[in-house]
Amino acid sequence: MKKLLILMFIGFSISGCSTTPISLNEVKDVPKERVFKFQNEVSNYANLILIRDKGLVGSGCYINVFINGEEAARLETKERVSLYAPSGNIIIGSSIQGKGLCGFNPPRREREFAFKNGERKVFRLFIDQNGNTDIIPTTLY
Repeated sequence: MKKLLILMFIGFSISGCSTTPISLNEVKDVPKERVFKFQNEVSNYANLILIRDKGLVGSGCYINVFINGEEAARLETKERVSLYAPSGNIIIGSSIQGKGLCGFNPPRREREFAFKNGERKVFRLFIDQNGNTDIIPTTLY
C-alpha cells in the first residue's frame, strides 16, 4: 500500500510537466568523473553532443546515457557531454538513475540514429510529461 501511494504521488507530481531546452549560456560540461566511455576521437567516429534540459521534473536524478548498451555518462540538469561513437547505426539510450524517488524510474528509452564518419550531431535529453526520458536531435545549439 505504501509503494502504491508513493507511485501515485510521483505520477501526480510529474503529470503535465516536462523539462525545457536551455540556452547556451546556461550549459555546463559534465565533470570528467561522470563520463565513462566514448571520450577519445579516433578515425571513423562521429561526434555526439548531448545536452540535458532544465526543469524541476527529475532534477534530483541523473540521466544516464548509453551508447549501444554501454553506459557512457551521467548528466544533471543543464549539463552537456561530447562523445565519440563509431560511425554507422548507433543506439542511444537514456534512463533516470539514482536512489530514493529516482529508483522508481521508467525503463530505458532507446533510439537508433545513423552517423556518417566525422559527422557532428546535437541531441536534447529531456523528461516528458509522463516522466520518461527521451533523446531527440536538435538544431537549437
